[in-house]
Amino acid sequence: MKQIRKVLGIRLNDRNASVRFIAQASGCSRPVVKDYLDRLMEHPLTSGKLSAMNDQSLKGHLGIEQGAIQSTEPNRQLVEWLEPNIKRLSQKHMTRRLLHESYLETYPQGLQYSQFCLVLKQKYQTPESSALFNHKAGDKAYLDFTGDKFHWRSEDGQDHHEEVYLAVLGASSYQFSVPVPSQRQEDFVWATQEAFRFFGGVPHAVVPDCLKSAVLHHDGYEPVHNPLFQRFLEHYGVISIPARPHHPKDKPLVEGAVNGVYRQIMARLAGTVFPDRNAMLNAWRSAEKRLNDTPFQKLPGSRSTRFAEIDQGALKPLPATMFAITKVLTQTVPPTGAVYVPADKTSYSVPNSLQNKQVDILVSPETIEVWHGNERYTTHRRCADGGKVIRAEHLDQAKAWYAARNPDELVRSLSRSGVHVASWATTVLTAAAHQDIAWRILDGLARVVKRHPDRIDRVCRIALSRREGTLKGIKNILAGEEDLALARLEELTPELPLHENIRGPEYYRQEALV
Repeated sequence: MKQIRKVLGIRLNDRNASVRFIAQASGCSRPVVKDYLDRLMEHPLTSGKLSAMNDQSLKGHLGIEQGAIQSTEPNRQLVEWLEPNIKRLSQKHMTRRLLHESYLETYPQGLQYSQFCLVLKQKYQTPESSALFNHKAGDKAYLDFTGDKFHWRSEDGQDHHEEVYLAVLGASSYQFSVPVPSQRQEDFVWATQEAFRFFGGVPHAVVPDCLKSAVLHHDGYEPVHNPLFQRFLEHYGVISIPARPHHPKDKPLVEGAVNGVYRQIMARLAGTVFPDRNAMLNAWRSAEKRLNDTPFQKLPGSRSTRFAEIDQGALKPLPATMFAITKVLTQTVPPTGAVYVPADKTSYSVPNSLQNKQVDILVSPETIEVWHGNERYTTHRRCADGGKVIRAEHLDQAKAWYAARNPDELVRSLSRSGVHVASWATTVLTAAAHQDIAWRILDGLARVVKRHPDRIDRVCRIALSRREGTLKGIKNILAGEEDLALARLEELTPELPLHENIRGPEYYRQEALV
C-alpha cells in the first residue's frame, strides 16, 4: 500500500508527471504504475481524501480488495466439485490447467480458466494448503535438524543430549524424526537412510539445510556437497537441491514441523527415565506415530492418510542394497605421494599421477579407498600401527629405483668384472657402518667399472693388498696408473713352468712328518 500511495501522491501533486517518471520515483514497474493510475481515473481522489483514508478504505475505493466467492450457481458447482478433486493437484504432472479441463468434462458450461483459478485462490489458498500448489507427490523431502537438542536420562543415571534429525515429505507433510548423537556427516547420512526406509521409498529430490554434513559450500547457485552425502545421493538416485543460506522459506514445511516435534514428542517425553537408548527410540517412534495420525485442523485427514493417498505410491522403490556408511576425508596429495588417515596415524601411498590433486578418502572399518574424479585409484587394508603403507607400483621411477635397491644384488653384478672386484665390494659391504653408505660406495664403483672395465680388477687387487676400502683410494690408483705399472712388471717377470721336480710346501711338510 505504501507504493500505491506514493504513485497516487505523485500524480495528484503533478498532473503532468509521466508514467516513466512516476515508475522511476516510486520504484514500481511501468505496467503497475499504469494500472494504479487507471484506477485513479475510474475512482477519482484528492490529496486530502488520500491522506484521510486508511489502507482498507483505499483498497475498497480503488476496487483492489477481493471479496468472497460470489454465491452463483457455477461457483457453487465448482466448490462442490473441488471438495473431492482438489487433492489431484498434488499428483505428479498435474496442473491447474489440466484440472480445469477435467472440471469442464463434468460441467461443459462451467467457469472459464481465469474464474476457475480465482475460486481456487479464494477457497483453498491457506498456509496449510499451500503445499498442494507447491509440491508434487513423491517429489521432495525436506531435511534439517531441530534447533534444540533432546535431553533424556537412562536408568544408570547418565544424561544424554542428542541432536534431532527431521525429514518431511512435501506433498503430504508426513514426517520422520530421530535423535542422533551429533550432526556429523555419518549421523546425517544414517538418519536420511533411516528416513527413506521409514517412508518405504525414495523421493525424487531432497532439500537439506546448509549443513556442513550435507553441503560444504553454497553460494546460492551452485552448491558443493559433502563427498559422503554425494555418494549417498548417487546410491539412491536422488537429486539434492539445498536451501539457500538465510532463506528459511526454501524449506517452510520442515521449519513448521520443528514445532510439532517440540510440542508433540519432546514435551511428552520430557522427564522420562528410559532403561536404554532402544527404549527411548521406541517411545519416540510411538509419539511420532501419534503426531502423524493426528487429524489436521483445516484440511481433511491426517499426515498418515495423506501419505497413503498421495506420496506413498509416487516414491521410487528402495535399492536392493543399503548404502555402506563410511567416513570420507578430503585431502590434497602431497609431494610424498601418500595420504594421511588420522584415525590410524598411518600414511597410505597413492599412484604418483595423483600428486598435488584433491582426492576423497573413504575410510571403512577394514579398508581405505582413494577416489578422484569419480574413479577409485587404490585400496589399502587399514593398518593402525602408526607407520607407512607403501606400494612399489605407486612410486615414480626415481622413488621406485631407490626403494628397490639391493646392495647384495649389486655385489653380484660387480663380480662379473673380476674376482678382485667382487672381493673388494664384499669387503666394503661388510665393513660399512650403514647399508646406505655401502650402497653409495658400490654405486660409485659400478660407474668406475663402466669407464675402466679392463683395469678395474687389477686396481681392486692393489687396493686389497693395501687394505684400501674407499672409493677415493680406487680413483687414486687409477689416476697414478699404478695398475698399468704392475701389469708391465708382471710382463717382465716370466712365470715358472710347472715341473714335477719342483719342491713345494707339501714336499717339506711330508719330510717333517718322516
